[in-house]
Amino acid sequence: MSSRQPSDLRAFTLIELLVVIAIIALLVGILLPALGKARQSARTAACASNARQMGLSMTMYAQTWRDWYPVLPRPTSGQYSNPNVMDGQFLYGGVAGLFSLFQLGDAPTATSPGAGFTHLGNPDTAQYINGNRVPLMEPFTDGFGNLYCPADREDAYFNAVTLPGQGNLNSANTLFKIPRIPRNREDVISYNISYLYIVGLKTDEPVILKPAPIWGDETLGPDVSTDAWYGAGGGNTANATAAQSQPGRYGPRDNHGRAGANFVFTDGHVDFLKDDIHATFFSSASTSGQSVNVIQSNRSSRVQTID
Repeated sequence: MSSRQPSDLRAFTLIELLVVIAIIALLVGILLPALGKARQSARTAACASNARQMGLSMTMYAQTWRDWYPVLPRPTSGQYSNPNVMDGQFLYGGVAGLFSLFQLGDAPTATSPGAGFTHLGNPDTAQYINGNRVPLMEPFTDGFGNLYCPADREDAYFNAVTLPGQGNLNSANTLFKIPRIPRNREDVISYNISYLYIVGLKTDEPVILKPAPIWGDETLGPDVSTDAWYGAGGGNTANATAAQSQPGRYGPRDNHGRAGANFVFTDGHVDFLKDDIHATFFSSASTSGQSVNVIQSNRSSRVQTID
């Protein structure tokens, strides 16, 4: 009985090894883009789910408050008290003010640089201007996971936005932060929130022809303006340029890049919007059937976008 000698075992030649390596490299080159697109699609789907859940929460709020989506308490006098214009909704740290009245983020104390809206430096006394200590959306939400989009890679922090006389809307020294899911109420701060909110709409309005977007992906710009975000309609194009985008549109560093954004509408449906979203829904020219100004030409003056 004979046995095979070690010299009889045939090894791969150099050419065969190179062919195998080339085939593996080719397969990797084919699969990586597909995997990247699949990952991107999964993040977009998760983001859409976040928007849908927030739409449900806001609808529950509206059912309690005569069809109005949440409006942050406004001063009764002074700069932001004009009843004919929706303004001053950024006074409590923007969108964060719907969920938290004591916003620290990564700042160690309420008086440290980088802290958001606080009141008297004490979370137990933090309150709206009308004295209410319960964040508007707290009874209608369960946790803060829906505030973070998994595609959000960075967020600009323009400075603490507080009550009149206590803060400055846009800081010249803009900081860029890496967002994360807020762990608690104090961690709910503008740079940990991936979305913007359009304040001043109702679930059902006779003067608005078609459902309007209320909540969706933010931009890297200061999304604070009557009518729109990026200062569109407000002339705030400098910040838009810095964020590599155009007013009313999305840029390469936004959650889903230039592709667009997920938005939930007043009728509860979610859609991925593209192009100039501001012109489509808030143009004063009312050239689009989707504009809130189609029937009442000044309806958009009574909305304000915050992030």
